[in-house]
Amino acid sequence: MRVIGGQARGRRLKSLPGEGTRPPLAHVRQALFDILRAATPGAAWLDLFAGTGSYGIEALSRGAREVVLVELNPKAAAVIRQNLATTGFTDRARVVQGDVFWEIPRLAQEGLRFDVVGIAPPYFRGLGPRVLALVDETGIVSPSGYVYVQRHKTEEIPPKTRTLSLVRDYVYGESVLSFFRPERGRGEPAGEGVEESR
Repeated sequence: MRVIGGQARGRRLKSLPGEGTRPPLAHVRQALFDILRAATPGAAWLDLFAGTGSYGIEALSRGAREVVLVELNPKAAAVIRQNLATTGFTDRARVVQGDVFWEIPRLAQEGLRFDVVGIAPPYFRGLGPRVLALVDETGIVSPSGYVYVQRHKTEEIPPKTRTLSLVRDYVYGESVLSFFRPERGRGEPAGEGVEESR
């Protein structure tokens, strides 16, 4: 697995086979960053279920200001730190080894707000909707930010939470990227700025 674009393009990332992490397919990762091309530079990014850190590191490579990566598996968290060192992004990243259901409220209590919140849980465990609801409840996404949920195409996701509305689903084989944005003004969803993947 390698960084696809940006400053660290081509750098090899260490993976953790057989430890319950699911490395994102390269074409899905490429699609995600095509869609968020304009939103990534300068963004504060929250990478939930970070695995080996490929999404967060890709964001840093493409100009994200800072990334917080949350991963429960201590071995995976150690790999994230190694990958950050390999790519030279340690100073712009924070690795949190813990459960996202505990860590999201803790980050919110610190007053942190993120321009992009990525939710990429293990498939078939019903975690996507629960974490999306928690992101909404804690107000951790900035008013002009984006939330994406990576899910299997057979998994359901609600089109709306209290303040987040589905903008669009992008389907890539068995995987779906569902993009949400906070509502503005009179409750109308803000869907502009999400680019087509190529």
